[in-house]
Amino acid sequence: MTTTPSGRLEPTPVPSAAVDFNQALLQSREQARAQWADGLAQFQAQMGAVAELSLPEVVRAAATAFALGFSFSAQKLIHEEQELLRVTLRHRGGGEEYSEALAPEEGSAAWQALTGSLLAGLLGIPVSKLPRVIEPEEDPTYLVADPVAAPLAVEPGGEAVAAHDEWASAEAAVAAGPAEAATTADPALDPLSEGEIETLHRFLGAMPAEARKRFAIAFRHHFQVPREVRTIKDRITQRRHKDFIDAFELELVGAKA
Repeated sequence: MTTTPSGRLEPTPVPSAAVDFNQALLQSREQARAQWADGLAQFQAQMGAVAELSLPEVVRAAATAFALGFSFSAQKLIHEEQELLRVTLRHRGGGEEYSEALAPEEGSAAWQALTGSLLAGLLGIPVSKLPRVIEPEEDPTYLVADPVAAPLAVEPGGEAVAAHDEWASAEAAVAAGPAEAATTADPALDPLSEGEIETLHRFLGAMPAEARKRFAIAFRHHFQVPREVRTIKDRITQRRHKDFIDAFELELVGAKA
């Protein structure tokens, strides 16, 4: 604020050079976003599905995106004493987005698989077949290594397609009737009762903030929840979701012991 000769306080005038700089910066950001959206739209209009979310498969499928000015990087970060794998997708116009998950051992097969999964999510690359759901007790590294198919995120595209196919399969089994559903539906897809869902919500709400954050990342990664979905609360509806939460609870108890 500036004091005038009469003693009044008035806003300090902003130098015209600063105004011009801010406008130029805003225009640059808008242009970068527009180029990003245009490039991604061009790629998604001609992209193909991948058979699996391995890094080589995803990189091959993303060749057209790279020709359109996209590139990516993968790096390990430390955040609140947790190791995270961050995959960043950049465009030559200046735009960028990233997706991250709890990091497996750097350079390991799990690291490569998770990198491919996150990159596919950022680009929206779909999977041509629904991956087998790995139950927690089968794979102790499920917190970090199970492809999100919803790529963690994230993320639009393949995750959304995979999740839609999975729900459609469950709904079809229910519509087929009790007898047929018994032979076609996976018990893991059985719906939870309202009471069970409410109990699980209370349990998650009582978790320490750090543990709740870890759980949200792991759940999104394991069950292919798209990045644009802001909360996982409404996604806890099936027996496999409860099993996942139970396994996570046992891990928390073991960590405290």
